[in-house]
Amino acid sequence: MAFWNNLKYKLLTKGFGVYINLLHYLNAKFAANTAYTLFSVPRDGVLKSLPTFLGSSSMKKLTFEQYHIQTYEWYGERETILLIHGWESNANRWQGVIHYLKKLNYHIIALDAPGQGLSDGKELNAVLYSQFVNTVSNHFKPKFLVGHSLGGMTMLYYMATYQPNFVKKIVSLGAPNRFLRITENYKKLISLSNQSYNAFLKEFTKRFAIDPTDFNSSTFIKSIKIPVGIIHDKEDKVVPYSDAREILKTHPEIPIHTTHNLGHSLYDDTVNQQIVYFLENNRFKS
Repeated sequence: MAFWNNLKYKLLTKGFGVYINLLHYLNAKFAANTAYTLFSVPRDGVLKSLPTFLGSSSMKKLTFEQYHIQTYEWYGERETILLIHGWESNANRWQGVIHYLKKLNYHIIALDAPGQGLSDGKELNAVLYSQFVNTVSNHFKPKFLVGHSLGGMTMLYYMATYQPNFVKKIVSLGAPNRFLRITENYKKLISLSNQSYNAFLKEFTKRFAIDPTDFNSSTFIKSIKIPVGIIHDKEDKVVPYSDAREILKTHPEIPIHTTHNLGHSLYDDTVNQQIVYFLENNRFKS
């Protein structure tokens, strides 16, 4: 069964590439928009019903433009921490972290990204997500931020772009460095031609006024003046450890905690302990 499911997935993804490559010669603009939509719309992460754990929070919807942003709050007397999840996910992924932080009496906020969980929207990208994070941050004024995967990259972009003076420390978990590595993997996955791929990249410049070649975590960190900590697993198969090494090559002063055999999710109490230790000490526990 696994073989046939894998074959079906490969045929479907390659089929999209063939369609977009042919479409490029008929209507290049529509082909680029199609490639962008396929890239930007998550296939998973939407909540059809409220998980019991998230239901234990104080829930509030905030508004950014036409979007409603779902937030979750667990009260505590210590500093406020905002948790920012990754691609095809939602706030429920933070259960273990939240349980740990609640025991320490932190004030915890989590949100659902655009088109994820119970938030509005269809597409997800770091620029729009950062606008969600900015809206939530301005409302709750967190002192600490923790971001996982795309949420980590979004967190870094948010800090570099908005420079909030109330945020004092941030921790990135398994975050990618180069945006182009992600798009290159997408190109390879669906077999986009060079012409289709280049037109697809131009969509980001047109939509967001960004240069995809310079949309990197290591670039964002240059503008961040507060302590940044990185946690990354050596065996991460989703965002390879080489991404963390690229960041450290540019910013060797940044503390990193390397885990083993936890994968991309980094679900483990030792990770939770290291997050808190960094937020309290500006370094990871050796």
